[in-house]
Amino acid sequence: MALDGKDGRKHEVWHGKIVTMPPAGAEHEDVIARLLTAIGSHVYANKLGRVYDGQTSFRLGLEFCLSPDLSFVSHARLALILPSKDKLFHGAPDLAVEVLSPSDSITRTEEKLARLLTHGTRLAWLISPRQGWVRVYRQPGRFELLRPGRFLTGHAVLPGFRYAVARLFINTFPE
Repeated sequence: MALDGKDGRKHEVWHGKIVTMPPAGAEHEDVIARLLTAIGSHVYANKLGRVYDGQTSFRLGLEFCLSPDLSFVSHARLALILPSKDKLFHGAPDLAVEVLSPSDSITRTEEKLARLLTHGTRLAWLISPRQGWVRVYRQPGRFELLRPGRFLTGHAVLPGFRYAVARLFINTFPE
């Protein structure tokens, strides 16, 4: 299972082995905070489910336990993947969001999203603050590329959610 280590770092399980995640950095966390606020406000105002940050783990069998930077679980899915006796999800969230930090590999991050999508995630977003784009996945390996001027939408996963891509990136705001 994924662990928050006593060393203060985040850990995930990949192919049955514990992997320590390097610290992400301020730009990465700023994008997550912006999106967490927007999604959280929408989800709770519309009573759609629950929103989680990157400390929440999703067990995908024995070989993988992953912690997306941000995730959403609908009320219906919550009952299916969160056993009452356990505090760890057994399955994937409805929405998984990953924000690339300088140390992240796009290939490995895409593999992570592909695993989540294969296990039931219905919508995934991969965000690159440095390059100013968002990849929207509904199935592994296929994405729609969004740049500033476009909007992230929740589709059937987050009905009514709409957020300008430009608002995610710190360099679009005056200092």
